[in-house]
Parts: sequence; structure tokens; C-alpha cells
Amino acid sequence: MRALLIGLALAAPTFAQFELQVVDAAGVRTAPPTYNLGPGYASETLTARFRLRNITGANAVVTTLAVAGVGFALEGSAAPVTVGPQVSLEFTVNFRAADLGGYSAVLRAGSVTILLTASVQPRLSYRVEGAPLGTSVDFGSAQRSTAVRRALTVINETQQLLTVPAISIVGADFVFAGRPPSGTVLGPNQSAAFAIDFIPEEAGPRQAVLTLGDRSTLLIGTALAPPLPRPLLSVDLKQAASAQQGALVVSFDKPAATAGQGVATLDFRGSADPTVAFAAGGRTLPFPVAVGDTRVSLPFQTGTTAGTLVFTVQLGEATNVVTVQVPPALPCLTQVEGTRTASEIDVRITGWDNTHSVSQLAFTFYDVAGIVIQPGIIRVDATTEFARYYAVSDLGGAFILHAVFPVTGDAAQISSFDVSLSDLAGTAKSARTLVR
Repeated sequence: MRALLIGLALAAPTFAQFELQVVDAAGVRTAPPTYNLGPGYASETLTARFRLRNITGANAVVTTLAVAGVGFALEGSAAPVTVGPQVSLEFTVNFRAADLGGYSAVLRAGSVTILLTASVQPRLSYRVEGAPLGTSVDFGSAQRSTAVRRALTVINETQQLLTVPAISIVGADFVFAGRPPSGTVLGPNQSAAFAIDFIPEEAGPRQAVLTLGDRSTLLIGTALAPPLPRPLLSVDLKQAASAQQGALVVSFDKPAATAGQGVATLDFRGSADPTVAFAAGGRTLPFPVAVGDTRVSLPFQTGTTAGTLVFTVQLGEATNVVTVQVPPALPCLTQVEGTRTASEIDVRITGWDNTHSVSQLAFTFYDVAGIVIQPGIIRVDATTEFARYYAVSDLGGAFILHAVFPVTGDAAQISSFDVSLSDLAGTAKSARTLVR
């Protein structure tokens, strides 16, 4: 009897190599047999995020990665692709359809197959200033306490009767301009309008949330502080001359609605004279502006040099300029003194010359009877000395003159004197001064 040998060919067992996971707001979990992307609206995109994980200890090849169904599309890596051990391959499935109804698709990822579902529901359309409503409505910039308005429209583009859902705003600075059309029933192609005003009370970026039934849109805008007023300049000066004190008056075209700071500058066009300056010091002067202010006054001094004072004020974005012309003048003698010793007369003169051009000096001495003492007028050409002095002086046109006159005879007989100084503008003569 012959033995019968029967060979049994057994198929090698198959083991799952991959785990399909869903990644959503709830976290990461194993994908269920049927996964619903949720309800959506016509031409709106719904998205599901997946993670295909290699659960083995060796490389695995994903030979299949596809979704089959109207409106569904896969976005991510294309098969075949090799995935390392314990490594995940991420991809998304998008759904978008224009027609109402329910939809389904088969998702095949590696060794896993699940069913995807989604639905398109009837929905109202919203527009802002004629454009489709997006994820935000930008109101741009608005000055504090002023309004910027955006017009919105609710449109029923379906063939069914639809009710406008509850419309509300959460957040400050954005308000409805009138009552929104919540609860209004719209037939096919009917619409309802409403508006929102952005009225900020504080400067800076502002935002709120507009809720339209089951959808939300961010309202954004930037609040600006009111601009500073425009400066209107005038000069309060008794006389446009050297050695004067005055004030630059900065008036505002309207009371300041916001606090800020302006800057005044003084430019002197003439020979160097550091004494032409604001009373506070220097030629640049910041000044504060408080809410409600209508003007500020900035004292200054004209110095002792002929030229043009140019005042410029920058306040916010506005600038204004005013000038003062200081004309050439005769020398000014502010103090004249004379003292005697047994053998000489000492004369000291303090003054200023705004032309920086003193040339001729003339001294006349008198006796106790008021008679001119010989040799009469004593003339001195001081052109070179004054030119040398003004070339290095940092006192503008100011000077101190010291002259000594030797006396032959009795110095006590010299009772008084006067002096004349000449510059480009003419000659100035002092009053008769007693010698002490």
C-alpha cells in the first residue's frame, strides 16, 4: 500500500502595519470606521487632518493613499512612500461642494480603510461693502471718539425660505448702527442690510467678534489719537531791535484735543551771536501741549547783533515759520564811567554794536566851568582793535572799552567828559559824564 502524502500550503498570516489617527480639536485618537467632517455650506471648505503611523519596528511602504468621493480631495504625500518604524505620515482631506445634500467618500491609507461623510446645508450669504464676508472685517483707522462705518448685507441665494440667525457683537468700540435683522425671514434672492460703526475710545489696535448664527468674524480697527492742532505763530516784541526781550506766541487753530509736544527752533541769520536765544537757554525748545490748550508763549532775547531771527515750530505733522528782522543800529552805550588819579583819567565804557563795525572814537573833556579842555576832541581810530575783538568774541555785539588818558598838570581840573562811537550805521554820543 502506497502512502499518500498531502502537502498543505498555508498562507503566511498578515499583520496590520499602520494605524490611522485623527488629529482635531479633541486631540489625537484612532480614526473610527466612519468619520464625519461635519456640516458645511455651499462652496465652503471642510478639512480633516489625519496621521498614518507605522506601528512596526521596521520600515513600511504605504502603497495606497487615496480618497474616492465627490467633493473630497486628499492633500499631502503621494503613494508609494516609505515610513520609518514608529514614524507618522501626515495628510489632510478637504471637502468642498456647491450643491446641498449629503456626501461620502472612501479613504484608503496603507492597510486601513474608513468612510468619510460630510453634508452641505442651506445657508445665507454675507457681504461687506459688496465683497464676500471673510474671517475678518477691517475698519482701518479712526480717530478717537469718531466713527467709521461698514455696511453689511445678508442675502438668501438658495431656493428655500431662510431665517436670519441671531447677530451679535462681543467687544468694545464696535456697535450696530441701528437694529440688526436677526429673525427676519428671507425668500429666495431676498436680502437685508445692517451696518456696524467703529467708535474707539482708546488709542491703539482694537477688536471684537461679530457672531452670525453659527459663524464668527473678527472685527478689527486701529484707534488714533486726535491730531495736534496747527500752530499759528506771532511775535510779541515791543521793538524789533537788539537787546530786547520778547516772546514767540504759538496759538492753535483749535483747542488741543490730545496731549503732545511741540518743538520750537530759533535760527539766527547774521554774524555769530550766542546771546540770540530762547530765555530758557539755547535755540531749540521743546514745549508741552495739554488737552484744552489754545496757545503757549516762549520768551526769547534778540541779542546784540543785526540779522534775521527765524522761528520754526513743529507740532505734530504741521510746521509754521515766522521771522523778525533786527536792523543795524548806532552803537549803544549802556554804561560810561570816568575816574581820576593824580596823573591820569581812566575811562570805562560798556555797550554793544550790532554791526560789529566800531571804527572811530572821540573823547572830549571839560573843566569845572564846562569849558572844553585843550587839545579839544581826542580822536582815536579803533577799527583794527574792534575787528580783532569781534573776530574772537562770543558775546555777540557786546563790548567793554577801557581807555587811559595821561594828564599833564592838575588832574583835579578835569570835571567831566563825553565820548562818541561811530559804526556803519552812524555815530552815537554819550551824555556828559562826571569824572570821580
